[in-house]
Amino acid sequence: MRNFILAVLILLLPLGCRQTSNPVAPVTPPPSSTSEVKDNVLYTFAVSKDTLGILDTLTMTLTASNLAVTQDTLYKSDYFYSWSLTNNNGRVISSGPKPYSNLIARVLLDPHQSAVLYSLQYFMADIFGAPIAAGTYVLRWSLTIGLSFQLNFLCGKSKNEITDSSGIISPIYPLKVGNRWTFRTSYLLGDGTVLVGDTVTQAIVGEELMHGDKWFLLKSTDYVDQLVTARQDGIYVYYADISAAVLKYKYPTTVGEGYASGYEEWTGAADTLVTFQMTVDSTNEVVSVPKGQYQCYKYHAPEVIAVFGNISNQIGSEDVFFSSIGPVKRIDGKIIQKLLSTNF
Repeated sequence: MRNFILAVLILLLPLGCRQTSNPVAPVTPPPSSTSEVKDNVLYTFAVSKDTLGILDTLTMTLTASNLAVTQDTLYKSDYFYSWSLTNNNGRVISSGPKPYSNLIARVLLDPHQSAVLYSLQYFMADIFGAPIAAGTYVLRWSLTIGLSFQLNFLCGKSKNEITDSSGIISPIYPLKVGNRWTFRTSYLLGDGTVLVGDTVTQAIVGEELMHGDKWFLLKSTDYVDQLVTARQDGIYVYYADISAAVLKYKYPTTVGEGYASGYEEWTGAADTLVTFQMTVDSTNEVVSVPKGQYQCYKYHAPEVIAVFGNISNQIGSEDVFFSSIGPVKRIDGKIIQKLLSTNF
């Protein structure tokens, strides 16, 4: 019986990852894969597709197949492998893993059976953080037992990306790939002192057609990434985990108007959409920020206490100011963000 020390991939990714130790039936080879045999075990490294865009997901798997007529045992643990993604000039775009424990897991392989040793997913926008430069990229994965795998794939436009100018244009939120907003964060202390903090950047890095709407991927260095779109009645945010599109900022609107809005709340057990009555406090409030002075729409999100069984979560109030160039100022409790610059 042979004991191999391999690596467990334990990554905290937005899309998650799965690791399987139980033997499974052989699967159909994916579009792009490479294999090596060591001691009667066939190791196959594969990606689900070999042409990806900024809105696609890079899925990588490593599968072990027992070619012998007797049962075999494999052991997996952290620290014993590495992977990297480089462009055709040799520059490393991303690499891993980031080990989190010394846990050793055992995988039993019956004769002529297979097991998925590692499976992980990376959203391409999370890897690049900006539109992907079209070209050839190299994905390498090496194991300390002396095996090394390499796959080439192309990056460019996703098949779901929009190439025409159709869609609703919002007068308060210019949604266009490449648009970027930079804010200065300040913190209001209990004694009234204002502590100036770091900058926060939000950028639209991709777009795709989903459920008949043109959605934009908004990446942030502070808040979670979001999918947003403009409809006839305002700006919507899409919550992927519960497949819900929610009206966030109503437009056109009038002072004092209230409407149902919501956000995604994680309670440790499930993702739930909590709704509340959003209000419009002003449609012509003059706001001064480092970028300049703007006439703004002011949207107010009330403080909400969400109760799920024995769990209560308190979400503080929020005020957001929008002008013709998008968000200008945000007040979230004691945190204040003011627009420093845009690139358009």
